[in-house]
Amino acid sequence: MATSLKTHFPQGVVEVNHPSRHARLRLSLLATGMLLAFSSHAQTDRVNLDLAAEPLDQALNSLAQQSGVQILFASQIAAGKQAPALKGSFTPREALERLLAASGLSVQTQGDDTFIVMQNPPATAQPDSAAAPDDAIELEEALVSGDRIHSDLMSPTRQITVIEREELKQLRQGSDNLAGVLSKIVPGMADSSRTITDFGQTLRGRNMLVLVDGVPLNTNRDSSRNLSNINPANIERVEVLRGSSAIYGSGAPGGIVSITTRPAGGETRVETSVIGTTPLTRLGDAGLGAELNQAFSGSQGQVDYEFNLGGRRIGASYDAHGNRIAPEPSQGDLFDSNIYSVGGKLGFRIDELQRLQFSASRYDAQQDTDFAADPAVKKFPAGSVPAHALKGLQLDEQTRLTNNLYGVEYRHEDLWGSELSTQAYYRDYFTRFSPFDARAVSTRGGNVDQVSQNSEVKGGRLTITTPFDSERNTRLVWGADYNEERSNMPLDVFNPAIYDASGTLVYEKTGSLTYMPWVTTKTSGAFGQLQHKFNEQWSVEGGMRYDYATAAFDDFQPLSQSKLAQPKTVQGGDVDYDATLYNIGVVYSPVTGQELYASFSQGFELPDIGLQLRNATASFNIDSSDLEPVKTDNYELGWRGTFSNLQTSLAVFQSRSKLGAVQSFNNGLILTRTEERIHGVEGQLDYFSDDSVWGTGATFTWIKGREKPQTSNDFQDMTGYRIPPLKLTAYVSYSPIAEWNNRLQATYFGNEDYRLDGKTSFGRREVSTYTTVDLISRYELDGQNSVTVGIQNLFNRYYYPQYSQLLRSSDNTSHLPAAGTVLSVGYNHDW
Repeated sequence: MATSLKTHFPQGVVEVNHPSRHARLRLSLLATGMLLAFSSHAQTDRVNLDLAAEPLDQALNSLAQQSGVQILFASQIAAGKQAPALKGSFTPREALERLLAASGLSVQTQGDDTFIVMQNPPATAQPDSAAAPDDAIELEEALVSGDRIHSDLMSPTRQITVIEREELKQLRQGSDNLAGVLSKIVPGMADSSRTITDFGQTLRGRNMLVLVDGVPLNTNRDSSRNLSNINPANIERVEVLRGSSAIYGSGAPGGIVSITTRPAGGETRVETSVIGTTPLTRLGDAGLGAELNQAFSGSQGQVDYEFNLGGRRIGASYDAHGNRIAPEPSQGDLFDSNIYSVGGKLGFRIDELQRLQFSASRYDAQQDTDFAADPAVKKFPAGSVPAHALKGLQLDEQTRLTNNLYGVEYRHEDLWGSELSTQAYYRDYFTRFSPFDARAVSTRGGNVDQVSQNSEVKGGRLTITTPFDSERNTRLVWGADYNEERSNMPLDVFNPAIYDASGTLVYEKTGSLTYMPWVTTKTSGAFGQLQHKFNEQWSVEGGMRYDYATAAFDDFQPLSQSKLAQPKTVQGGDVDYDATLYNIGVVYSPVTGQELYASFSQGFELPDIGLQLRNATASFNIDSSDLEPVKTDNYELGWRGTFSNLQTSLAVFQSRSKLGAVQSFNNGLILTRTEERIHGVEGQLDYFSDDSVWGTGATFTWIKGREKPQTSNDFQDMTGYRIPPLKLTAYVSYSPIAEWNNRLQATYFGNEDYRLDGKTSFGRREVSTYTTVDLISRYELDGQNSVTVGIQNLFNRYYYPQYSQLLRSSDNTSHLPAAGTVLSVGYNHDW
């Protein structure tokens, strides 16, 4: 009996009669250019390809797109498999064979421009028992993700940087953490602090939303540690969407960093990775670091799974002169720390259209150091001497970060003609900062203290994709979100006499106070995004989102009243606000490989209520606070082009907001909102040789930010914590043989004077240029084993990162030089 076979075209789903005994087959036909102009030479023509190392199904889609051929494969045989990176000139058949080399799959030719990917028969099978093509393919459709960033209907109307797992594993050898990796390769992203915090690491001059498998890591009381909440070894893919966006709700005025962790399912796979690090400017056991990660994944019938665990030891860090880098007293660091992580996913394929998945993970970073920041450097002019590490610290509870995530996802590929994805999540987050001598700060009660933050977050997402015509040239992506956060900030108080007598090294706890009371923030939102493809040249999208939020807190006694004989209480209260946002974008492709786009998009973020509550005076009144949301208008013009072996992109952007974020100066004594205007230019270029032996690339980012304070009629330059100086990056890759790849990368940050009328203040200092150079070498011993060697700061340059030059603590205790040359060696084994 004939059954209906669905084949996926960019224009829609075409149904034809097919005599197969199974119903569904996935067809990847994602060619750019004129899809109907296939010639009889398609299989023999050589095509210039640039395919990243990525999951096999995505690599096959990319190959189909770049070569203009049809590739048919069953989703289940590609699930869980990885494809290597592929650059150079190949015929489609040659490229397919390279992608499938280690997958246990093979390719059959069907017609002039069609290939079928098949499972290899068992080794014990006789030649005549090999199944015919119709019998060898289990026909089913691919699972549909609730991702709101991508579309197979049209190209994006903004710039996106994608880092796949294999590339990330290599790049990690040139950076200490994920924040460092992103700052060196993502245009528009400011430099990392080289510590635990991402304070000041903006994206296009604004805050960015960090998602892990769709779960937001940002909290309303922003502790600026969002990129430090995950083990990079468990990341499958990082995608950075640049420019204001509200598609996931609040928190993305600068863009979105979307992190996808290792997937469940596929063939049984076990991976072990080991990394060892040592500073080369001071050899010894104090600086040694080590990391061990283990991952398991696979499927059993209708059940698929993934499980991972990891441990890491971070040792001391030394500058280019061999001196120990002091602890960062303002935001904290992870020198002399132990990190543990564990996580897993359990999925159930209910039927060919439905899937249910549960996930859980824990990340725990704990510092245990004997060193503190020496306060003696404060007496010297700011920026004149480096911070100094002082041995003898006695502090029971040091810097710590824990992040627990729990989630459940349900997906249905064809619910009354629509694709549906739902997600519910719960997050339990805790972080502890470094202790602080706040005796000169009246709003903190005049204590030697240490602040922590507790946050409990729960929420859910609904995403539905509905086609509007039989050819699927028009679709609506719509849905809703709910997020509820409950956060507080307790504060431990220490004996000031013992602290002074010990030379600021001994902390004896005497009690606890409330720095910020429990604040509950609830946000509900709904959105709709319409996309339409007119033809192969023109596509357009537009949509809107509405969000409503409330925040409430109970009566509390602020720190400013803690030492008074008759302390006063701040009355509790609540506040609500809403935002309606719009976006529209158009993409024009005059010829194959060239795209022009223009877009207008709005983003927003809720005001940080805790920033006001934690420094409240007795007369504080929530109703008189300036707590309107930050609403950002973003305009962007861009171009993406491919010329033979060269790929380029260019974007010009501007973002405006009538109210900026609530800014806190002098420990909360001054709170202001400013009108902001930011504009800039980004560019990127990548070139690879025909034989994939050589590759090179570069990026540049120039951003200018201006703000108009509420008390002024004139605009002024924004601070260095918001607007980074000129950034240039470049790399050269060389593979003398297929198994050995080498990458030399450099990052340059220019000088900038952020002072006003020559006067310094928070975030307003003169920043000098600096350049970093890293060398990374990866060798594939065989299909299962690889070794990677990385050398950070190859030329052992002595310099201060922008974060350190701006002096977060406003004195020399935050004047931290960067690490000197660091060697890392990693070994990876696939069982």
